[in-house]
Amino acid sequence: MTLVRTGGGVTNILGPFGGVYFTRDNSGLHCSSKPRRVHQQTTAQKLQRDAFIKARAACLAAASTVIPKNQLNRWVSYYMYRAMNGLPFIFDAIVTGDPVPDCTGTYELGGTYDGKNYYKRKDSAYYLWYRSEVDYWVLDDGFIDHPVYIWRHKSTLEGTYVPLHPATGNPIVKIELRPPPLDYQIPKL
Repeated sequence: MTLVRTGGGVTNILGPFGGVYFTRDNSGLHCSSKPRRVHQQTTAQKLQRDAFIKARAACLAAASTVIPKNQLNRWVSYYMYRAMNGLPFIFDAIVTGDPVPDCTGTYELGGTYDGKNYYKRKDSAYYLWYRSEVDYWVLDDGFIDHPVYIWRHKSTLEGTYVPLHPATGNPIVKIELRPPPLDYQIPKL
């Protein structure tokens, strides 16, 4: 920017003229080349920005409990890749607590039932699913077909489940992002 010196009758210069923009502030009059408005946001840029925002928000929410600090960029990169390719984020249900029999462990997404996701333990011995007719989330060993051991929780998947006879103990369920595959590496630019 160049300071415009006044004199010879010039008392004020403001606004654009011939590709130059004139302004005044406390230090005096100034001129600069006229700013151009450039609105060139391509669809690919928007997709990448939205994917990054979504992936970073999900990973930062999980960072305090699940993601090691030195792995945060790897997780964000992986979930950004999934978002850019229209793939859903992968969440696992983690069951802890003191239930008898032992139904603790990691439950993977098994599909949908009655409009909601259901989860099954990796060995398919226990299931987490929603019963809409009674508005309960159920943790059981039968997934609809004659379960013996049942725990239930009102309205939400996450929380402490209450046992029904003969089950005992209170399993605690929470949802966490699944870690990226072990062989996933951040792409080189």
